[in-house]
Amino acid sequence: MPKSRWWKISMWLLLVFLITYSYAFILATTTDSNNQSECDAAIIAVTAKHRLPESVSVPGHTAMFCELGVHFPLLRTYETIDFYGVLQSHEQDAILADLRVEHDKNRHHRMLVRFIDKENWRTWSDPTNGRSGGSRGPETPSRKVWIE
Repeated sequence: MPKSRWWKISMWLLLVFLITYSYAFILATTTDSNNQSECDAAIIAVTAKHRLPESVSVPGHTAMFCELGVHFPLLRTYETIDFYGVLQSHEQDAILADLRVEHDKNRHHRMLVRFIDKENWRTWSDPTNGRSGGSRGPETPSRKVWIE
């Protein structure tokens, strides 16, 4: 085969691969009801036994957040669970023990548990139209643990 023909075939194969990978990425990162129920079960398992501080960003909600994450390049999913304001190591260990029990009981995805000292929440407002909101600033976890 001529060189230009191989070039065209390889470019088409690359294009098909990129489209397929993009579709797989969208599927892996889109939260479905099963993933949300796993997060809800983890939240219930912890809040049933532990008193957590109130969130700065979501008043009336505990300072615990759960979301789906993705490892590249194989697009393996995991849950990221962030705790804010849990400073004592014995409290963190107790929360981790409860999450391990919940994980073993319900066969969740892998979990990345992060303990962060406090929420870095920055509020903003626009007096011209009355809109207001906030955004999360940079946060550094004091402890990270994988539950597999």
